[in-house]
Amino acid sequence: MTSQAAAIGRAAAPAADGGKRLDWLVVAATTWFAVGLFLDGWAHLERLPDSFWTGWHAILYSGYAATAAVVVGAVALRKPGSVTWRAAIPRGYEASLVGALVFAIGGGLDMAWHVAFGVEVGNDALLSPTHLLLALGGALLATGPLRADLYRRDRSRSLFDRLPMVLSLTLFFSLLTFFTLYADPYAPLLGARFTSLSADTMFHGLLGMFVFSALLAGILLVMLRRTVLPGGALTVLLGLNAVAMNLMHSRGPTEIILTFIGVALGAGLVGEVLLRVLRPSAARPVALRAVAALVPAVFWALYFVAVASVRGPLAWSFTFVSGAIVLCGVVGLLLSYIAIPPAQEAR
Repeated sequence: MTSQAAAIGRAAAPAADGGKRLDWLVVAATTWFAVGLFLDGWAHLERLPDSFWTGWHAILYSGYAATAAVVVGAVALRKPGSVTWRAAIPRGYEASLVGALVFAIGGGLDMAWHVAFGVEVGNDALLSPTHLLLALGGALLATGPLRADLYRRDRSRSLFDRLPMVLSLTLFFSLLTFFTLYADPYAPLLGARFTSLSADTMFHGLLGMFVFSALLAGILLVMLRRTVLPGGALTVLLGLNAVAMNLMHSRGPTEIILTFIGVALGAGLVGEVLLRVLRPSAARPVALRAVAALVPAVFWALYFVAVASVRGPLAWSFTFVSGAIVLCGVVGLLLSYIAIPPAQEAR
């Protein structure tokens, strides 16, 4: 009877931590996966002859296979010491297993989609249902290290100690910006949409600013509600994302590309100062709201300075530009009221 109760207790016990070694292996495999993803995006942007059987698809799917093998292998190695298969799943990696299955299903459906409807061109590739299914599976699979860190409740400010979490978060953010390329600030004609007075171009640019601001503020709010970001995390996130997006476009003079990567790094550094000074958290909602509003606003303020420096005077009026920057801050502020509702703040 005692042994039976002990077995039930072991089965009900929460899964054990998989450890930093597993996190690093997953980060390495998902980096491989990300290279394939951005190469595939580059091929679409360059209008290269495409099919399901391409080199960039081979890198993408082999990166997926490597990541899935790491996660499934970790479960298999832990099974002999666990009562059930569920108990053998490292803490934080349950959704990664679901993501591996979703991605596999999405890959099969994507092959059938290409056969039935051909290869997508332009923004169709971003809105293809099978591609969105692949994005969901990839996001679930790649964010295992992020969830593992949150389960550990590690509040260390050491970037090196928590680098797997930061890189996992960066990949997730990059997936979001990849699939919203129509709102991409790092377009091939960097800043060109902000030098036109065409109504369609102006409001396309404005709505793109809102989308990017929402993604950036949303990522920050999700993380700051749950944990403390280590020093340098925001700079790494924005900097690596800018490098990946710009290399995918692979157009424009090098000095212009470096200027816009500098914008991302500059916004990240200002954000680091805000995080250190204001110390935002769920227990400090005013500081949290301030950071959610200021970081997107700072990014776009630096961005417009960069556009003016590399392309000359802006066609947009100072009123339009300044109001657009303020509204990007408002987007982050409003999202903070979803993250921390006033009633919750009062409690």
